Amino acid sequence: MIPIELPYLQRIAKRQSPASLLHEPKFLHAQKLFFDVAKDLGGSVDFDIADMREVHAVAALEDPKGKHMLDIGCGSTEPYVLEDTFRDRYPPFFAEMLTTLGANVTGIDIRPNPNAQYDHRVLDLMKPDWMKTLTPPYDIIACLSLFNAPKSPFENDPKLCDKIMTNMHSLLAKDGLLIVTLRDDEKDPNAYLESMKFRLLHRDGNCAWTSPE
Repeated sequence: MIPIELPYLQRIAKRQSPASLLHEPKFLHAQKLFFDVAKDLGGSVDFDIADMREVHAVAALEDPKGKHMLDIGCGSTEPYVLEDTFRDRYPPFFAEMLTTLGANVTGIDIRPNPNAQYDHRVLDLMKPDWMKTLTPPYDIIACLSLFNAPKSPFENDPKLCDKIMTNMHSLLAKDGLLIVTLRDDEKDPNAYLESMKFRLLHRDGNCAWTSPE
């Protein structure tokens, strides 16, 4: 199992106020890394410490150095369909942060990202052969904010999301870690993950930390 600090995630889920995060050294370190990456990507962001999954994920991963990681829907600094702000373009914050920490990161997105510091692949998840150029198994797979992305093929297609979940299971190492943002309309996330053959390690809202059964 990839080392993660579950007590950190549990404290985050039970926080009484966002200000309590300022007493978490791991959070402060990950927050600084986030801002450094945002600056390197050529933009600035409004940072909501109450809900920043990339930062909490980095804070909870004990040592990603050398890990084989796949970021699905990693993002790009190229224009996106949402409002024209840097954050809404879904820049590849997580892929770049993990790369900085020494992980071997492959990121896939529908948009190109010519200045990526990680291995960026332009792949269409709607095509059945999107996985054929990848090199599994992956120690860590992240799929953040994809299934709920506005104006995307996934937003109103649960079966497509199920297919991607099955694909991720096949790409993940047996002792690997999947961090996934589930659909907002998923009524029983725990039962859903079980049906997809994932074991729930931790869940905060619709963001789940899981491993394959």
